[in-house]
Amino acid sequence: MQSNPYPNDPNYMPPLEEVQQAGPPYQPVYQNQPGVPYAASANQYAVPPAQRAAQQAAQQKKRRRKYGVAKIMDYLQWVLFALEMLFLVRFGLILLGADPTNPFAQALYNFTGFFLAPFDSIVPNTPLGTKGVAAIEWSTLVGMGVYALLFYLVRLLLHVTISRPEEPFE
Repeated sequence: MQSNPYPNDPNYMPPLEEVQQAGPPYQPVYQNQPGVPYAASANQYAVPPAQRAAQQAAQQKKRRRKYGVAKIMDYLQWVLFALEMLFLVRFGLILLGADPTNPFAQALYNFTGFFLAPFDSIVPNTPLGTKGVAAIEWSTLVGMGVYALLFYLVRLLLHVTISRPEEPFE
């Protein structure tokens, strides 16, 4: 290496040492090379077509499975939202003291009562007002929380089935 003839020159850079290659340089495979069963052109990978088709089919199958599970997760979220809104309407009607003989209220109480039956007498209702018609139905709120937690756990389980682990386990 030669010494710097101008030591005060800020633009001077010493020459870099050459890096020696460990092996022979890369040699591309050409189609007309004798003795090679399959050779790719310059813009293709050297993978046999049958193997490439099998890889693409496997990737497409994996994508379809992920799409199906993601759609199931979307449907579960929609069902949870609809159920929670029905529970909220039920809670509001009971809180306001709606007439239980009204056809709409009766249908809503019957439908949501099926889902809230496990929580029916878990906490006593708090009566409101002088006539005691209105009440705070705590079992509806408990049911809303439990169903939200269950749906969240099922959704998390489904998400785990289609995602990769973040760190490799040894």
